[in-house]
Amino acid sequence: MRAMTKTVGAGAVAMMTALALAPGAAADGPTCSAWDVEYALNGNLKLADTMLGAADGVYPIGPGKAVIHFEDRGGNPGGHAKLTSYSIHEHLSITSKAVFLSATVVTDTNSRAAPDGNGVITEGSLADHTLTWSGPVRSFKTDGTMTCDGSLCGKFGAPAPGSTEVHIGPRSFQPPPFQFAPDMKTFSMAFVQTAHAESPKQTTFESVAGREMKRTCVP
Repeated sequence: MRAMTKTVGAGAVAMMTALALAPGAAADGPTCSAWDVEYALNGNLKLADTMLGAADGVYPIGPGKAVIHFEDRGGNPGGHAKLTSYSIHEHLSITSKAVFLSATVVTDTNSRAAPDGNGVITEGSLADHTLTWSGPVRSFKTDGTMTCDGSLCGKFGAPAPGSTEVHIGPRSFQPPPFQFAPDMKTFSMAFVQTAHAESPKQTTFESVAGREMKRTCVP
C-alpha cells in the first residue's frame, strides 16, 4: 500500500508537469492594441520683450506630466499618437531694476491643456524617434498668482503691488516635434511661443523634456 501511494503521487506530479509544459496550457498575457505612456516633465521658460529687458532670460520650470496614447507596433508604443494630458507648474522669482526703482515679482502658476470631447489634446505620428504633431494645442490655459514687491510695482508696465490673480488663455500653439532618445524613454521639445501679454509686457516661450514614468498596456 505504501509503494502504491508513492506511485500514484509520482504519476500525479508527472501529469501536472506535462500539462504545465503543454502548448497553450499557460494563460497568455494580454494582447496590447495600444499603450498609455506617462511622462514626468521639466523644462525652461524664456521671457522676452519685458520692460527695458529687465526680466528677459531663461528660467527653469516644472514638475509636470504628460500622457501619450500610442498604437501598438510589435509590442511597443509607435505609429499614431494622441496627447491626452499635459500640465506643468511654473514658479519664478524675478528681480527687475529701472531708473532707481526695483521690484521682485514671484509668479506661481499652473499651465495645462484641456482635451476635446474625445479626450484628445492633439494628435501626431511617431517615425523613427520623432513624434510630429499634425495639429495645434488649442486650449492651453495658465492660472495662478503673481506677487510684486518693490517701488517699481505698478510702473512702466510692471505688475501692480501685492498679489494679483493670473488667468491667461485659453490660447493655442503648434507644438514642435518630440525628439525621443534611442531607448524611447526620454524626449525633448524645443522652445515654442505659448503666450504674449501687454500687462505685464512680455512674450513667453517654453521648452520641455520628458522622462517615462509608467507604461500601461491597453488590451
